[in-house]
Amino acid sequence: MSEEPRSYPQEPRITPEQESEKGIVRVPGTPRDVIHILLGALLLVVCFGVALTGALTQVWWVLAAAGVVAAIVIADIVFALRRQRRLGVGPRSRG
Repeated sequence: MSEEPRSYPQEPRITPEQESEKGIVRVPGTPRDVIHILLGALLLVVCFGVALTGALTQVWWVLAAAGVVAAIVIADIVFALRRQRRLGVGPRSRG
């Protein structure tokens, strides 16, 4: 009675780059995407301050300019997050 070997799908292997020392799985990302997200968040805070100042002093073109810059920064952050999310769809990925 010979039993055939079963072939189970193998779990994706976690590389050291994907897991921290504490065992927490890291999000795959490039330094470019991380910089875009971090600087974008800082620029959003600055845009909010400039827009608030423009609104309080009733200089409407400053408020509008800050709104346009904030929209561009939000779009850049969204694209960086999409690029970062696409990195995790390989054969060695957990997600």
